[in-house]
Amino acid sequence: MNEAPAGAGRLLCVGGAPGAGKTTVGALVARAARAAVVDLDSVTTALVEAVAAGLGEDADLDAPRYAALRGARYACLDAVVGDCLRAGSDVVAVAPFTREAADARAWRDRGRALGAASVTLVWLDLDPGVAAARAAARGAPRDLAKAGRPPATAAAAPTPAPSAASVDRGGFDLVLDAAAGLPDELAARVLARWAPAA
Repeated sequence: MNEAPAGAGRLLCVGGAPGAGKTTVGALVARAARAAVVDLDSVTTALVEAVAAGLGEDADLDAPRYAALRGARYACLDAVVGDCLRAGSDVVAVAPFTREAADARAWRDRGRALGAASVTLVWLDLDPGVAAARAAARGAPRDLAKAGRPPATAAAAPTPAPSAASVDRGGFDLVLDAAAGLPDELAARVLARWAPAA
């Protein structure tokens, strides 16, 4: 799709490490901009946890057993984002977007293919040690490996996430140090860059 349909909304993607404050910043931006917020965890975590519970284990998303779910989780996110965009809503999409971050141009093209009139990419940088500490404090099963705790099953060794060096920072509209300000300060900077219409 080369051209967005008439009335299509704009898309703001907020990516970064677990614990970087993506959900908080994204929600603040969405509220201020009167945009829909679509968070990967909100859209898919209950389903992933139900699958894990059926298997009698924690839903550690870095375990090899759950690797195949990654594509399905992002397909769910894309479907909801696309529905909102085509309905004319501006959308703030929140997810780690670690693979997408390696090629900002392809990621932007993907957003346009979902029907976005425009795509703005924001990356929240966070020192890996701080990210691990925040993930540990959060204590969610999906963060076991990120927090440095062993997965529930011995066969479920963590899959390494893409390194911070693989992020295509030059292709982003805004890269922020997630530890350099309070969430409302970071959200204000994102809003200033995105500047959606009232």
